[in-house]
Amino acid sequence: MANPDALGPASMALGTTTTVFMSFLPKFTDVSKADPGDTGMTKDIRLGEIASVTVAMGTGLIFSHFTGSPAPVVVSAVMCTVLILLYENARKAA
Repeated sequence: MANPDALGPASMALGTTTTVFMSFLPKFTDVSKADPGDTGMTKDIRLGEIASVTVAMGTGLIFSHFTGSPAPVVVSAVMCTVLILLYENARKAA
């Protein structure tokens, strides 16, 4: 069973991951409306994903270190995966 003391930090990791992605990457509407031949938008998305994953996973690792539970870093990894898939699908749909 998961450590109940890790629920708060895991929730914070979830919120931080979402916030970081929304800060570093363009809006979904901008991504889906972009021209498919626009390599600049693709580069912006890829750089934003790299920066977002770095910050989000770092935050999750810090929370996991403080709590002694792997829950925050697992939540961060799952959320990063979901958000990357969403952005990549929005880009392909353009």
